[in-house]
Amino acid sequence: MKNIYKVFFSFLLCFILTISLTAAVTAQEKADKEKLFKEIAGEYEFDAEGQIIVITFLIEDGKLMGMQEGSDELAELEPVEGEELEFMIITPDGQEFEAQFVRDEKTKKIKKCILVVDGMEYEGTRITDGR
Repeated sequence: MKNIYKVFFSFLLCFILTISLTAAVTAQEKADKEKLFKEIAGEYEFDAEGQIIVITFLIEDGKLMGMQEGSDELAELEPVEGEELEFMIITPDGQEFEAQFVRDEKTKKIKKCILVVDGMEYEGTRITDGR
């Protein structure tokens, strides 16, 4: 009978430790994501076939969002699993884009965003930092 209690308490202890470690990892991942979103936030200027488009990336309710200048519609940037600086964007009207942010080699700060729209790449340069 004592062996059953030992097994039960060992199992319970392992279960509690697993939950604690999972909570710690989740909290760290959330903090890392918030830090990354703050690094990305700002305005980026894109030259789309001669037309200048400014897209603002901002944080709203803990999510990274994007909004084109002159629009009031926000689109959420969903992280691509396993790719720190790559995101999928699905606009409110259902369009899908890929976004990849690029760090400056010397400063390691995020300075560019590459949007892929219907197979075409558009490179944007950061013009302001996030607020």
